[in-house]
Amino acid sequence: MTAVVSGVQRFQRSRRFRLVAALLASASFSGTAAQAEEEVARSFSIPAGPLDAALNAFGRQAGFQLAYRPDVATGRSTSGLTGSASPSEALQKLLSGTGLSYRLTSKRAAVITSPAQADVATAAPADDGSLMLDPIRVMGAGGVSPADAPYYTPAPTANISPENIERFRGSSPADIFRGTPGVMSGEARNGAGSIDVNIRGMQGMGRVATTVDGAENAMTVYQGYQGVSNRTYMDPDLLGGIDITKGSDVSSFGIAGTVAMRTLDASDIVEDGKDYGVRVKGGFGTNTTKPKAGALSGYNWPALPGLGAVATPSATGMDRPGFLEPTSGSGSAAAAVKQDNYELIGAFAYRKQGNYFAGKHGPTADPKNVGERTICNAYNWCQTWPEYLENGGLTNYRGGEEVLNIQLETKSWLLKGKVLFDDDQSLQVGYTGFRAETGAAVLASRLTTDRTQASQLAQTTGTDLDTGAVRYRWNPAGNPLIDLTANTYWSHLEVRNPKLTGWMAPQRGDFRPGADTDMWGGEVSNTSKFDLASGKFDFTYGVAYRGEDTRPSKGTRDAETWLDYRDAARHEGAAYVKSSWKPLDWLTLNGGLRYSHFWAKDRNDPYLVRDYDYGLKRDDGGFSPSVGVTVEPLDGVQLYTTYSSALRAPSIIEAATGFSMNVNSNVKPERSRNWEIGANFRKENLLAEGDKGMMKFSYFNWDVKDYIARQWHTVDAISSMQIFNIDRAKFEGLEFSGVYENGGFKAKLTANYYLDVTFCRTAGACEHKSLYADYGTNHVPPKYSLSLTASQKLWEKLTVGGRIQHVGKRAIGHGDATAQGAGQFISLVNWKPYTLVDVFAEYKINEYLTANAGVENLTDRYYVDPLSLVMQPAPGRTFTASLTAKF
Repeated sequence: MTAVVSGVQRFQRSRRFRLVAALLASASFSGTAAQAEEEVARSFSIPAGPLDAALNAFGRQAGFQLAYRPDVATGRSTSGLTGSASPSEALQKLLSGTGLSYRLTSKRAAVITSPAQADVATAAPADDGSLMLDPIRVMGAGGVSPADAPYYTPAPTANISPENIERFRGSSPADIFRGTPGVMSGEARNGAGSIDVNIRGMQGMGRVATTVDGAENAMTVYQGYQGVSNRTYMDPDLLGGIDITKGSDVSSFGIAGTVAMRTLDASDIVEDGKDYGVRVKGGFGTNTTKPKAGALSGYNWPALPGLGAVATPSATGMDRPGFLEPTSGSGSAAAAVKQDNYELIGAFAYRKQGNYFAGKHGPTADPKNVGERTICNAYNWCQTWPEYLENGGLTNYRGGEEVLNIQLETKSWLLKGKVLFDDDQSLQVGYTGFRAETGAAVLASRLTTDRTQASQLAQTTGTDLDTGAVRYRWNPAGNPLIDLTANTYWSHLEVRNPKLTGWMAPQRGDFRPGADTDMWGGEVSNTSKFDLASGKFDFTYGVAYRGEDTRPSKGTRDAETWLDYRDAARHEGAAYVKSSWKPLDWLTLNGGLRYSHFWAKDRNDPYLVRDYDYGLKRDDGGFSPSVGVTVEPLDGVQLYTTYSSALRAPSIIEAATGFSMNVNSNVKPERSRNWEIGANFRKENLLAEGDKGMMKFSYFNWDVKDYIARQWHTVDAISSMQIFNIDRAKFEGLEFSGVYENGGFKAKLTANYYLDVTFCRTAGACEHKSLYADYGTNHVPPKYSLSLTASQKLWEKLTVGGRIQHVGKRAIGHGDATAQGAGQFISLVNWKPYTLVDVFAEYKINEYLTANAGVENLTDRYYVDPLSLVMQPAPGRTFTASLTAKF
């Protein structure tokens, strides 16, 4: 990865001084031994031009790590290199005529120096045993930092860096996805501290493969008639970054994309040149309060005609604390050891916050007397009101009011160890634990109108998650045929909810029913590279498997006699191969093929008397091909197009019976036919000497044949919900992402715009509307969104910045029940366009301490998040501050 080592960073005399001396001293290391190990010839295609860009290309093509001062390459150019050469020969050729030299420090790393730096290694250390260094740029073996990688990748990818997670984590883990074009997280406020990723309008049921260190822990939580939440849990303090792929890939189970979250590694904690490291972080937030059981929200609206046109406001909820008054807190600690042959890291994170308060400015609850009106429900039962009170706001919450059942308390653990057997093999073993007690609306279906009055529950929702993962890699140096990875994982998840049976609200200490879920899986893959006369070939091939078992927890069936929890198992296996062929320097052809097969069994015990099809067994499978072309006509320009036909088999929720859900044995897998056309542009010295600009633009067109939806189904006067296939769903749009850097200034602009979102119940019945009763009702994204982030570094210690985000209206409307032939058993949670402003500041007190502060929703905007299942506003103006010690 790319990093800049500060000029004030000091290296102690002993081991650290020797490390720097080894990197920079020409007299102390000849590089002969390292060079001997790197004499395997490789194929290079590096055009003439700026030296910095050429060194980036060399790092990617040679798998080399380079270290040099930023000013060393500035203003210098190279004649480039095309053809076969050893890495040392290639680097020598690139540096020819520049006046620069290099020294190998290992078989895959080198330092580049100018003649003026020759005396650095022999400079005498200071009295305290330290040596002052100028800034050094370190380019990873790939030559590109994870944050910049999407602009070098001819595919629809994105990255969320640890820096962005720290600066814009918001009030929920879901907030870290803001500003990522085409990607959002649903149920941001009622999600019990989880994420539920939506990519380009597709969400849930395994459409997006979400993993933590390669392990799945997604839990589908029943939300009544409102549908389901698909929750993945992880504390942001333990994350080291997130990589996102939009669209299908033959190596992934997700047809809409993949979200790969990485937990902290030892290298995230241990400073360069040290053997161990410790990071301790503490922080607080404002704008929250301790929940009070029985508290009511908003207004109590008239229930029947003739009761008067008066909405009575709740007597509680308006005691918002001061802007800077600490009301929530978090803390984490991580310690790591990094040696030549092993790495260890352990971390713990804790956070606690109460109910937050909504913003004051926007479409707040507003009773309006509109005179006589006839109101009809979904069953066409109508009432005429002499005077009807209409809510002129989005929800039944007043401006600046406490939002109920949002509190959370979480504890997270991370233990991870890695053994390096030699330079070629490694074995990593990891464990993550998550414990949470969070507020929730019990069933989202109970808070789905702008007149529903929420009540604070005495009980919380409990979540216990344990995940273990093992990963092995074998990548022998000099052998392009072997780059093998193998991983396996197991996750055990327990969710306990307040009891829903009875007229009395559940009390603290009452039995909490729920579900237990186990998820496990594994994958083995290898990449082989061939450099032939006809071009360069890369082949990646592997097999993958995942299993899932869910059932009611002990005592749940006795407690919830009316609620039919799913009891089922599901298995899915796949084999795949993908390849790339580069016959010319500017042309790359890609192709892939995947075969997947799933098996599912409904074990539900029919203890409820229903005319359902219990005990159904399902299995199905098919092939998923893909092709692509990348053209690079100029240095820094990539033009690409891809097509894929991806298969998604029914998830465990879609293949098993549950409350008001009869299984449908005729359901077919979804078939998503995806087109992607995109371009990457990169330019050094774009507007000024030493600056950099990067852009990524893409057009996508997804046509999902046999899209799996939900309908209200009636047969022989017996009605129930049922999964079924509609003819298709279509998602088409544009995405843009651009970055500009100049010295300490950095700006990033992202945008996306949906050209079309269509649901076709039959081939001849296509509408720009979502279907009544279908889960996808609240998966429809905004028509467009924009995000601009900017930061400026001042005096080497202070960084200030902010983000402006605008979210447009819903991309399409909601369908008509009669025309669509489905009942209205899901409520549309709509929102109005809004603009948010967040600001932050970061100050490096000294080499050990860093202070951070920020304000979320600076203008105190009242708004509702897209993709919500519950009608409740998001947090208002919130101040956060933290202090991080790292040593």
